[in-house]
Amino acid sequence: MNPEILLITAAMLGLSALVAKWLSARTSRGSKDLALSLGLFSGTGVFMAMGSIEMAGRYGFSIILALVGFSLVFVLSPLILAPIRRLNEIIRFATPVDFLTFRFRNKSVAMITCVSLIVATLPLILAQITAIQAVASYLLNDDYQLLVLLLISAALVAINLRSIQVGTSNHLGWIMTAAGLLLLPALGFSAWTSIETIFGSLGEMNNWIADSGQLNIVKRMDLSYSIFTIFLIASFASPINFSLLVSDNISERQTGMTSWAYPLLVLLACIPVFPLLWAGISVQSFSPLQEYLYNLPALTSHPSVAGLGTASIMLLGLSFSCSLILIWSKILMNSFLLPSKKLYLQPRLSAWLKQRQGLIAVCLIVFCAALSLLVKSRSITDYYLAGFSGLAQLTPGMLAAIYLPNVNRRGFIGGLVAGISLWLITIALPLLFGDWSWQLPISDTTIQFGMQNWNIWAIEALLVNITVCIIFSVFGPMDAEQKSFAAVCMIDNVYIPARVEITQKSVAEITSSLRLSLGEAADSEVAKALDNLGFDQAEVRPSALRQLRDNINASLNMRFGVLTANRIMEKSLPVTIPAANEPDDIYLIESALAIHGDRLTGIASELNKLRMHHREIIDNLPIGVISVDQSGEIIKWNTTLADYTGWDSKTVTGSSINDLPEPWGSAISSFIASDSTVLDELRLEFGDQVRWFGLQKSAQHINPDPDTDIVVLIEDNTKAINLIQKAIDNERLASVGRLAAGVAHEIGNPVTGIACLAQNLQHETETGQIAESAEQILSQTQRINRIVQSLISFSKGGSALSKSRQKIELQRAAEEAIRLLTMSPSPIAVNFRSIIDPELTIDGDYNQLLQIFLNLLSNARDASPQGGVISITADSTDKHVHLKVSDQGTGIEDSLQSHLFEPFVTSKDPGSGTGLGLWVVFNLVKSLGAEISISSPAENSQCGTTATISFPLSSAV
Repeated sequence: MNPEILLITAAMLGLSALVAKWLSARTSRGSKDLALSLGLFSGTGVFMAMGSIEMAGRYGFSIILALVGFSLVFVLSPLILAPIRRLNEIIRFATPVDFLTFRFRNKSVAMITCVSLIVATLPLILAQITAIQAVASYLLNDDYQLLVLLLISAALVAINLRSIQVGTSNHLGWIMTAAGLLLLPALGFSAWTSIETIFGSLGEMNNWIADSGQLNIVKRMDLSYSIFTIFLIASFASPINFSLLVSDNISERQTGMTSWAYPLLVLLACIPVFPLLWAGISVQSFSPLQEYLYNLPALTSHPSVAGLGTASIMLLGLSFSCSLILIWSKILMNSFLLPSKKLYLQPRLSAWLKQRQGLIAVCLIVFCAALSLLVKSRSITDYYLAGFSGLAQLTPGMLAAIYLPNVNRRGFIGGLVAGISLWLITIALPLLFGDWSWQLPISDTTIQFGMQNWNIWAIEALLVNITVCIIFSVFGPMDAEQKSFAAVCMIDNVYIPARVEITQKSVAEITSSLRLSLGEAADSEVAKALDNLGFDQAEVRPSALRQLRDNINASLNMRFGVLTANRIMEKSLPVTIPAANEPDDIYLIESALAIHGDRLTGIASELNKLRMHHREIIDNLPIGVISVDQSGEIIKWNTTLADYTGWDSKTVTGSSINDLPEPWGSAISSFIASDSTVLDELRLEFGDQVRWFGLQKSAQHINPDPDTDIVVLIEDNTKAINLIQKAIDNERLASVGRLAAGVAHEIGNPVTGIACLAQNLQHETETGQIAESAEQILSQTQRINRIVQSLISFSKGGSALSKSRQKIELQRAAEEAIRLLTMSPSPIAVNFRSIIDPELTIDGDYNQLLQIFLNLLSNARDASPQGGVISITADSTDKHVHLKVSDQGTGIEDSLQSHLFEPFVTSKDPGSGTGLGLWVVFNLVKSLGAEISISSPAENSQCGTTATISFPLSSAV
């Protein structure tokens, strides 16, 4: 027993725990980076502290290649781990088993991968127990082996149960940090004290190396290829690396930091290995090579350094063992227990899960402890070589999942079973129970099974794995589901959930449905998902509900594994494929590219830049743009439309078009549902404010292809409409001015008659004559009243582009227009003929129709010869009412006919007209929902002009 070193060991354990706890509690970037790096550095367990020295003694400089190979996973993380990290941001994977299950889609995949991972890493657990037992035997003595094993088991149980209760990252994380914190000082101080005490200086050590021939011995590289290959391939499938770099919430910057920090730490750890090895050989130490870290300082009377070494080994072994056992318990639950368990029957589901995982972890610890008593004693190096050889069997499947979309489920399972079986027979079982050999029946060749030929069998098992996988994949079928998820897992794919439909239309419905599978735990899952997304309980947008479902699915993947989460989602929150082939969710594509766009290269990067340019153009267009899918969900809402409505894109995108507040919801919905692709004048009232909009939609909507979305352009025409209305009002007032002289003349005649009758009344004495004169005076005043009312009615006009509708008699409007025109003086005398059925009516605004008649008849009179005839006719068909105004004038020049309805276009002499008459008519006709056309020469004539107005059936009565 070494009480001094024992006390120092305990002190070092306590001190490192305090420092690691303090470091993990800090929130600064440097503290987090250091804690992560040290945690990863301790992720190889006791290999760096014990196995590396023994391996250097066996294989020389090959140990450096082995550590370089194991470090390359961090250097190559953009090619291996980064694609899985991108997918993990949406799907969430707790372990490599979950990732492979997600890719190959079957319970058998989960079960076989789970068993393979546990069997492959079992030698690594035995290595940790062996290392801790060796340290304990050194600190105490060999008589307490069973007690030491019980203490190790109790420590593992306590740490695992605590980690399960409070969370692995909150508890086990700082233990791994503490282990990494002790490892480098232990290696450095042990090498320094050994060099100073045994050799005296580095120069003396170099002389001894040259004289003893050790330099030639360590240069041997006979197994370097196998060692480098196995360590490199095993590092890809390491469950601890996966847990820290993929499953845990670390930033992209931290991931990039590990690509240089971990190899740097490994390089620093390599420096003391060979000085320790040479120091032990020089003093001819009888202790095993793997114990040099603490034996040499103790031998040279440096108990503090020895205690530092023993403390680091104990922490490394405990943290590594706890990490692996927690992963084992997790994958066993996810693969075997939970997929068939009725979780809704558990009233306290979280507590039940922790209890079951804790029970599984305790059983695993007891199993490993019992196995360590039964198996043959081996060195740390043997355990690690065997464990890494088995772990390497998972790497072909991991690489195939992200690089080879044609590898199917049968190929993966077949390759893994073949490779792990060969490894188990040739390496694992001989490691645990002793080497054995087999002589071929038809020859004298004897095949040796065990660690003496581990390098051959490790490579053979890997080749068998790959070969069987290829054969099964090439000749085996691959269903649509496997192809779909193979494409999702590809390295160059940015995973975007498809725009599917869910039956639940609110958060409350989602919670209620989820309770069918999770019971009361559903409430906490939904609340956590809402908090992650920043949504509230009132959320009803379809895209938001899909995101909520995906977030819940990701959370369930972490808690229960892919198999159970998939079963829960299919039962409680199933998705339905739309009748039409919906494209990927554009909103989520935009979101994903906004996050991951900087990772794109080559053509993909250029296309993303073009996408951003086009998006910026659409957002900054001076008109509103809205894109709606087949189900009525809004997938685009640009900045201009946000300015029109007051609702930003983030709020509206993903909601249903029918859920828009009024008056926008009904206006846009009815326009999309209509057959028309253009709506020029949409009048919307916002309190006491009236605004006008013009709408256009993509022609794809009337295309028989059902897979096309609808794009609607919305332009604010309020200013233009107000200007048009003002111009129409001004034109009408100008017409009133022109009519005023005629009206005054017309009023003069009855006034003169009234004056004469009034004079006669002075001389009338008979009652009958007085009554007759009074009646005549009243008749003349009624005539004056009619003339004045016509002029007043026309001058008021109301809102020029009003959408108010009433039944109008065409004949009445035409006759009143004729009467007003005959009052105004004109050098040209014409005859007006109105041939209209008195019962023919339309729905419209009377003043607008009157102004149309006045402008057309006035233009016709100005163009007619003396004594010319201007005819007004109307007829009806099944769909339209056609109103025609024809004159016998000179007609219209061909050069002007295509510009007639533009403002300031006139055929009159300068100063004789404004050029606004037909432009006003065109706008008024459009306001009435009609169409106007002008033909010159007139119909059935060689001269003149005919103006034809076609009122649609909806306006005709």
